[in-house]
Amino acid sequence: MPADIDLGYAIGLEPEKAVEYFESKGYQIGFRWQDVAAEAHAKAFTVAGVMKVDVLQDIRQALGDALKKGTTFDDFKRQISPVLQRKGWLGQGMIVDPDTGEIEGKRLNTRRLQTIFQTNMQSAYMAGRYATQLDQVDTHPYWEYVAILDSRTRPAHRVLAGSVYRYDDPFWQTFYPPNGYRCRCRVRTRTAGYIEKNGIAVRAGRANLKQIDQVVGRDNQTRPAIAYTDPATGQTIAPDPGFGANPGAAWQRPFTPPPLDTLPQTLPHGAELPPLPAANRVRSDALLSAGESPQHYAEAFLSRFGADIGKPVTYTDVAGDVLQINDGLFRDTAGNWKADKFGRGPYMQVLADAVKDPDEIWLAWSQVGDGWTLRRRYIRALETESGDWGLAIFEQCKDGWTGVTTFPPKVGKSAEARRAYIDGQRGTFLRWRRPQK
Repeated sequence: MPADIDLGYAIGLEPEKAVEYFESKGYQIGFRWQDVAAEAHAKAFTVAGVMKVDVLQDIRQALGDALKKGTTFDDFKRQISPVLQRKGWLGQGMIVDPDTGEIEGKRLNTRRLQTIFQTNMQSAYMAGRYATQLDQVDTHPYWEYVAILDSRTRPAHRVLAGSVYRYDDPFWQTFYPPNGYRCRCRVRTRTAGYIEKNGIAVRAGRANLKQIDQVVGRDNQTRPAIAYTDPATGQTIAPDPGFGANPGAAWQRPFTPPPLDTLPQTLPHGAELPPLPAANRVRSDALLSAGESPQHYAEAFLSRFGADIGKPVTYTDVAGDVLQINDGLFRDTAGNWKADKFGRGPYMQVLADAVKDPDEIWLAWSQVGDGWTLRRRYIRALETESGDWGLAIFEQCKDGWTGVTTFPPKVGKSAEARRAYIDGQRGTFLRWRRPQK
């Protein structure tokens, strides 16, 4: 089996749990790999250096296809290369915005594509193995670290080879493979009978784990990491920077707080969600008159951003993400106005304020046909001068947008009822939240 395609071969066709893991991933844009911490990497789909959401979506789609079909790196490369070439992201050097001069990212060459393919495939596959092995702990409660021992094996991984820990030992929260780019290690499960019969010593990781400052860049920048001191040799080892979190465990946790405030918070179904800040008072003059023309409503929305008909602007939201604000938001494919669709025209200024000054921004991947799109949802809590409570919600993706302002009468003044209603409107990944005072 050729080494450069071993993951595609090992994964095979439709590994259910690995696909579940891969498709559960959100996204995180990071300019350097050091900017994407391991816990966030396990839950958020990321490519270091790629700061354009549409390019991330293209890469994610190609990786998802490769995982489901069990294809090789060469197949992945053939699928994604023409797309990257067309968008100017294939090759060497930086991508620079011609208008602002800002660096948007680093182009992707064959070696980086191979690293992206192997890292994401292996993390997904290992997360699937982790979930499967957890299902077997009643009969196989001991786990053995397995490394391929040849000339390419990292010294740290060689030290770990053959060591055995219980499945619930904290060692596995940090050292469950992969433990670095192109890591070939894995975990083998063992029964209590096998351990006893072969006289294998079961280690306890807790006493040998400690926090260190790990160098993560050429500028000697450090980041806290968990390291392990081998009791036999006294050698202290740690996963490579960016790999110090078990991808399967991070995926399955009901709530994984991010290491940095700028990383998406993963709040899956069933997790306790934070309440929204106090509702924003909506003045009566913020609502436009009913019966105005759709163009009038569109102009009201655009004016909040300094835009106008035929005068687009590029707007950077509070999370640092870029939106194109122009009259195309309010026209259908035939060019007809649609700003008053679903009766939302009078609330256009309120919807604009939800984008400019949201309480929360949520992200969610959703499948549209055979492709994937990233939806960004802005939420702002409202209260009218008469005391009615509601939400303004603006959701945007590459295929268009939707917006709604609602004052649900059944919610009333109950904090519990309002919170339940809010939870139903949120997405999957908390991109940004208004700082609490």
